[in-house]
Amino acid sequence: MKTPLALYNLRHQLARTLVSVAGVGFALLLVFMQLGFQGAVSHTATNVYEHMQFDLLIRGTDYAHLYEPGRVPINNLRVAAGLDGVREVVPMWVALQNWRSLPPLEHPQRLQAFRPQFLPLAIMGVQPDDEVFDLPKITDAQRLLTSDQNVLVDDSTRPDYGPLNGRKFSDKDAGREAEVGGQKFKIAGVFKLGTGLAANAAVLTSATGFDRSVPWDAATLVSFGLVRLQADAQPKLVLDQLRTRLGKLGPGDRIAAVDVMTRSDVIRWERQRWLWQTPIGLIFQLGVALSLMVGAAIVYMVLATDVTDRLPEYATLLAMGYTYRYLCTVVLTQAITLGLCGFALAWAVSEVLYRVTGSASGIPITMNVERIVGVGLMGIMVCLVSGTLALRKIWKAEPASLF
Repeated sequence: MKTPLALYNLRHQLARTLVSVAGVGFALLLVFMQLGFQGAVSHTATNVYEHMQFDLLIRGTDYAHLYEPGRVPINNLRVAAGLDGVREVVPMWVALQNWRSLPPLEHPQRLQAFRPQFLPLAIMGVQPDDEVFDLPKITDAQRLLTSDQNVLVDDSTRPDYGPLNGRKFSDKDAGREAEVGGQKFKIAGVFKLGTGLAANAAVLTSATGFDRSVPWDAATLVSFGLVRLQADAQPKLVLDQLRTRLGKLGPGDRIAAVDVMTRSDVIRWERQRWLWQTPIGLIFQLGVALSLMVGAAIVYMVLATDVTDRLPEYATLLAMGYTYRYLCTVVLTQAITLGLCGFALAWAVSEVLYRVTGSASGIPITMNVERIVGVGLMGIMVCLVSGTLALRKIWKAEPASLF
């Protein structure tokens, strides 16, 4: 059995090895956090869509993102409902509006310093009897929207919007008056869905309540048409028919052009936009690249210094008959060991930070197997690259230099 020289080398200068592991672990921890935030962006960008019930989506060609979807004449929905294979078409209204923050009544000491603010909010309008979302609790809560004065508040709305307890909206907030888009509403209850990236708050109201809060006519214009197909329908065939039929509507039949997309295309488009076309997604991706570069630099400096310090020892091994290939194996084994130890440390710490960050910020940061395996492989690859670069110094270990 061969002596595990690589492990003895790492143990020989234990303090430097521990510092090296901490450095690699810190770099991989940064990768874990950047990927966690990136995953949160992806989840938040598509969370609402993933809970909406539709097979095909009719939306305006001026669509920007979920909360700035443009407008579609409701006539387009009626045309779509008459096509073969279509079971029903459900209208939905979405817009960004202003919310006048409410005072935290359970904290009288804060009332004197309270100053109302107008904060951005996503308002969604539905017909109370329509099953827009696949969450039964939301469908049940929609029955409270019998009046155009009522709204439901998403319980993930940020605390600065004014929940009664100063932390989170709950059923205790029912009955409080709120102002959305300059109009008075009454909080009828809460629902659990999750807000998007463009707003830190969301409310759900009826179609007539939505109409009160926006400056355009919600009776003739909608934000989306949720197309649901019959069980035996062919989605591709219905999609082509819809695009052809809606494209033949004349200027007098519609105000804006429309687009029709499949469910998978909608989610893919939204995720790609937020991850690749906005600064927030690009920042996290750049953070991953920089973190890996930091880790590579740390491992290279550690291994290069170690090889330089041990050149006489390596030269002795060569004189004893060991090959350069064996010495390269020793250095690369040290690199992989540093990478694995640093990865284990980063994984353990990131699990704690994910929970702390998610609890403090309300951002859904969760660990998954793909991320664990991916970061582990990236860490090992970075260490191998750094170890390979450090191998150049091995060639300076000449037995002749010992005499």
